[in-house]
Amino acid sequence: MIKRIKRKDNEIKKLGDMLQNTMISVKRARDQNKSLREKWKKAAGEEISKHTEARMVKSGVLFIEVDSATWLHQIVAFKKEELLASMQKEFKREYISEIRFKAGVF
Repeated sequence: MIKRIKRKDNEIKKLGDMLQNTMISVKRARDQNKSLREKWKKAAGEEISKHTEARMVKSGVLFIEVDSATWLHQIVAFKKEELLASMQKEFKREYISEIRFKAGVF
């Protein structure tokens, strides 16, 4: 015997409404990512930003991709604390508590 599942009226949503909500979320995420990248370029300066790209902030950790192991070492060894302070100043709050760098291709 097949049981019918009863649905509440509020569970049924129009596809158009779902797509609109999804598009709003995607646009908001894209705008936040653009803002993050712009602030990173400003905080890092021209030379470092040529070799790095801000990827995301998750749980207060800013993830930065670096184009070579040499630049990765230089930044981590000599600039990490300065860059963290600059980004914290850019965001004007304790939004970023740590920066993690990794080698990558962009």
